[in-house]
Amino acid sequence: MSIHFRTLLEVEVEHGYYQGLCTDIDFVVPGSEQALAAGKLLTRVRDGRLRVLFEADDVGQALRDIHGTTLLIGLRVVNPYFANFTAPPIASGGLLLYGNQNAPRNLDPALAAKFIVPRQRIVPSHAGRPLTQVWQHGANPLVKQTLLAGQDEALFETRDWPTGRYTLLETAGGPAQASHWLHSPALAGEALWGVLALTVDQNFYVNPPTFRIVLQARSEQLKYYVVARNFGATEFDQLQLADAGASEQERDVLDFEKVLPAAFATDDLPPSALGNGSARIVLFQSSAPVARRAGGYRKLQLRRNAEVLVQHLPQAGSDRAQARFIVHLAKP
Repeated sequence: MSIHFRTLLEVEVEHGYYQGLCTDIDFVVPGSEQALAAGKLLTRVRDGRLRVLFEADDVGQALRDIHGTTLLIGLRVVNPYFANFTAPPIASGGLLLYGNQNAPRNLDPALAAKFIVPRQRIVPSHAGRPLTQVWQHGANPLVKQTLLAGQDEALFETRDWPTGRYTLLETAGGPAQASHWLHSPALAGEALWGVLALTVDQNFYVNPPTFRIVLQARSEQLKYYVVARNFGATEFDQLQLADAGASEQERDVLDFEKVLPAAFATDDLPPSALGNGSARIVLFQSSAPVARRAGGYRKLQLRRNAEVLVQHLPQAGSDRAQARFIVHLAKP
């Protein structure tokens, strides 16, 4: 019998900063991941995409059908400047969890999650007692414990729990509060940004899905502090910032407002740090937050009336945490 491998599923990351695929995240699939051996699966990464393959017979049938099994895939950031241009998918930060519980072929919104340790201590945020804690593995209750008056924490022995995704439900008379957890000793030792918990659907074997993690670029206000020397009052008032590259880059025009030092915000650079009394100072700032963009925004121009003084104003590269720039102008 010949050995054949067919695609079970694919995963890719799209990022608004790149206007397309992002290769700043590595896929981490431990060799000890139980689903790999159970389903005779292989993983391959090419051009930033992860492919999970299953071994099939001569007519394309899976040698081992593991539908209903959850495959854990780690996500590790390899670009040290990633946080500079990436909007956090969740406000609370921490480890991200992407799953497909709601619809088998689509990723649910990201959730905050934690790894379970061998002796997991839980300190409830809910003050009510009695408080019931129920661990669920998938949809199945696994362990239940109730805290009574005077009890402030619970301890769970988790060493023998199966690898996978868990939910902790805490109830004290009202609606249950849910937190999300992962049990994977192999992945817990990795420095991960997030984890994919993908439950294999039977349909994947005949119609493999592509799961897309879609990330948004971080937005911020662009600020250009212009320090002009030997400019008269009239010439200085004629300075303006214009966006001449919108059509070329097929994007919306960026609008800028002119702010004099007397109206600087408390978090702006102080005028005293920009120049002495002989310099004239003005701030041009975008009227709304602007999304970071690889390669920046072309042809943001500093002009005096129709004359272009600076053809391309500097842009915040991935290595810059802020989009603030000081532009010096001087006349003889």
